[in-house]
Amino acid sequence: MHMLRQIVLAFGLMFALASTAQAAATAKTGVIDVARVIQQMPETKKAENVLKSSSQEWEKALDKMKVDFQTAAATYEKGKAQMNQATRAQKEKALETQLQAAQKFQLEKFGQGGALQTKQEELFKPIRQKVLTAIETVAKKEGFSMVLDKQAMIYGDPSLDLTIRVIDHLNKK
Repeated sequence: MHMLRQIVLAFGLMFALASTAQAAATAKTGVIDVARVIQQMPETKKAENVLKSSSQEWEKALDKMKVDFQTAAATYEKGKAQMNQATRAQKEKALETQLQAAQKFQLEKFGQGGALQTKQEELFKPIRQKVLTAIETVAKKEGFSMVLDKQAMIYGDPSLDLTIRVIDHLNKK
């Protein structure tokens, strides 16, 4: 749902920035619930499943790294009294390296700009483009010069709502 919110906000900003007060006063303006359109697309469910699968795979790998670290740390703690200083330092260095590897993996996969975010953008970019194209097609066909995201509006005449028409257009393809 977080990714849908980002997509919806992006659409809302694009549509809001494209309008001016003068154009709004004279233009036929439609509204659309972009989040609903995106949620109804079969491609969205597929993209969400791919994203979820990747996320679960990476979480599983990260969990294994954490368990391996905890096991190694527990083994070290049990045996450190019998270790000489050099062995203790070597084991501590190995534990530190292991912990840093897990933290690096977590950042690379789940951090800002990480693999999950990149994959999300890769999967949803064509969906966003398809929705934008459908909105433009329906708006032009029905004589709308401007379309705003419903979530950015307080009130809109229901007769100006293009949501169902855009969904129908996408389903015909």
